[in-house]
Amino acid sequence: MKPENLETLLLDRALGELPPATRELLEEYLMRNPAASRQADTLAATLQLARQAVALPPEIPQRPLEMDTFRRARQTWRWRGLTQEALRLAACAVLGLALGWYAHASRPAPVLAQTSRPEPAAVRTIPAEASSGGAAAAPRFWSLAKLQAEQRSRPASASHQESRYQLQWDSPVKMPRVVEEKL
Repeated sequence: MKPENLETLLLDRALGELPPATRELLEEYLMRNPAASRQADTLAATLQLARQAVALPPEIPQRPLEMDTFRRARQTWRWRGLTQEALRLAACAVLGLALGWYAHASRPAPVLAQTSRPEPAAVRTIPAEASSGGAAAAPRFWSLAKLQAEQRSRPASASHQESRYQLQWDSPVKMPRVVEEKL
């Protein structure tokens, strides 16, 4: 028998596709030829492994859903979820309060605009004797003591002009605005 024909017949035998008369003839040939018998056993083992590899798993019967267990688990998760959300909210509130307190404590007090008359502007006048040659005796140019002494010596009406505009600051969040004072 040719090897190609033998392989085809052995494969058909392992798959169960041989007609009964051909099967009987093949069985007789395999009893007389031990090498062909070993080849038939190897082919049958290979096909058995292939069947196991592609076989579907046995179907597991589905049992009914236990609603009491499901409801208890759902309530447990609901309470855990609410507890976790409450803890997250509390942590955010504490963090916000701490940051607000820290920012408030380090911020200087806001400067409020004056609603009364504005401060007089500092104007420096050079006396005649200082410009003529007494520069050595005069205090330094940026002397604060000299500036304060000059402001005290001037009359109040001459030191500043009244402005009809006034700075109004409603809130530290809003920018100050200038409004015209009604006379």
